Amino acid sequence: MTTSPTNSSIGETQPPVRAYASHKPKWQRFQNRMTSASTSGAAGKNGTNKDNKENKKNGTSTTKSASASSVKSSENEIIPYQRQYSHVYSYRLSALKDKCWNQLKKLPNNIEGNGKATDMNTTSSKNVDRILELQENRLSNVVGTLIVERLNSNSDDNYYQDGAAGEDRQLHPESICRSGDQLFLEDESGRVAIRFVDTANGDDDDDNDGEHSSPSYVYQYCTGTVVGVRGLVDEKGMMHVQYIVNPALVAPPAVCSENGNDNKNALSGSEPSNLAPHLLLVSSLLCGDPDVSSLPREMLVSYLQGHFDPNSAARVARIVVAGSGPGAVEPTMGLRELDLWGLQVTRTASIPLDILPSATDPTSRNWPQRPFHSSLLPHTLRDTTGSAASMAHMTPNPYEAMHGNQLVLGTDGLNVRDLQKHILKPQPLPSDDDSDGQKKEDDEDDNNNSTSSSPQLLTELEALEQTLRWSHICPTGPSSSSLGMVPSGDPMVLNRATPNLYFCGNCEEGFATKLLTYDDDDADTTGSDGDDASESEKPKTRLVCIPKFSETGEAVLVNLQTLDVEVLRFKTNENDNNDVNDDDERKNNDK
Repeated sequence: MTTSPTNSSIGETQPPVRAYASHKPKWQRFQNRMTSASTSGAAGKNGTNKDNKENKKNGTSTTKSASASSVKSSENEIIPYQRQYSHVYSYRLSALKDKCWNQLKKLPNNIEGNGKATDMNTTSSKNVDRILELQENRLSNVVGTLIVERLNSNSDDNYYQDGAAGEDRQLHPESICRSGDQLFLEDESGRVAIRFVDTANGDDDDDNDGEHSSPSYVYQYCTGTVVGVRGLVDEKGMMHVQYIVNPALVAPPAVCSENGNDNKNALSGSEPSNLAPHLLLVSSLLCGDPDVSSLPREMLVSYLQGHFDPNSAARVARIVVAGSGPGAVEPTMGLRELDLWGLQVTRTASIPLDILPSATDPTSRNWPQRPFHSSLLPHTLRDTTGSAASMAHMTPNPYEAMHGNQLVLGTDGLNVRDLQKHILKPQPLPSDDDSDGQKKEDDEDDNNNSTSSSPQLLTELEALEQTLRWSHICPTGPSSSSLGMVPSGDPMVLNRATPNLYFCGNCEEGFATKLLTYDDDDADTTGSDGDDASESEKPKTRLVCIPKFSETGEAVLVNLQTLDVEVLRFKTNENDNNDVNDDDERKNNDK
């Protein structure tokens, strides 16, 4: 059942040097620094310092009552609670608006003229800054936030349903999308109802990026998504959308070669590929859960200590626990076992550790989630070496840090699971090779009906990729996902830099990965791991879905130099020959 540790030549050979990658936290923007107005230094600016000094003798404060209706941001700006989340959507739109305009400029036949349009095949379009300025029968480009509204059966407000208001069925049993949903585009000036137009049979330039002109449906979008559209407004006020574009992605820095001089992660030696630092991703340990065996976790620690394969364990430069570290059945026991597990990793294995919270962990429920309190994991966070750099970090959720020259971003997977409930994907069209002539005609006749009536759920990997293409970590918040009061705006917006590694934890569908390669025009395409020299030099983003360790016993290793991935499987069955397997069939798996 178990594999004996490697004890050969202890006195003759030196243990392998562990790979190293510099670590710089970037998660400060996810830490909610809101404080009540009574404890802020902004009280003096409001002329209340004198009152506070007078009431200080009595143990009271004049700003204490104001803290119930306002909070203070790190920019010393008082944000009243009465605003709720309007400033979140406003900030999101302003942060992604320019990126959407960059994509609209790439559309074919786009000029800033004032010519009127009589049909959707016109070659003239006008850029409109505000939705309120849209004019009828004029092809226009505009940017806004999508709003999905459910059909109210108790209301007569079915103006845009065209007599189909009676049909309001659920499109998928695991989704909230319904056939009567109406899509609106909104900004600070107003909103306009939109309807997608199929331009696949048009004679316009289809050589452009296919995602712009492919048929779209309401269930493919959720409330809070910022997009750019080109369409025509009719007399009824409905905008018939011909093109819809996502915000332009900023390509991350290209991955340096293993023997490059500018790669700070590369170690000197004859085998640089073996010495490349790796990031170990694991989630759903569920420490202390009575229904979860502790043997796989113990095997993971033994592997990290080098008892199975010292050379393989030496590649691990840092470990990231992507949520659900302690079990939720017995929280006290779960925290205690997680603390001991973290102590073994950071002390006996000497590997730095980052721990993310999740929805079931003892921390704030609203996103961004606050880190674990230091008193919950005292042994893991205890610094006995006296060094300036701590071996363990309690991080917020989402997580962001620089590992060497790679930007790593990830969550516990709550954003992915919530997005799966709010959007669907069309049913794939039948291929020509799989159908007879007569069956093919039937499929073509029912093509639109079958696609719109039988949408499918997105996989976790597809939902993760969609958040990246929408340039927002949690696009369903705050309409669905609970977001905390963040006065500074929306920290979930990806308006700074696109990550080199983007992961989500607690994936019920198991391990999945995909590599996105960016072209020169910032249009991302999917491909292999870049065996071609030209492909390997292009910027890339690695998407990783981390399986539940408590169910699969699997952890993911990511090469921080090449972004290659491999799966470590810790098996506990008696008929298994090896405890730790480098699953070659799933290595570098691009689905």
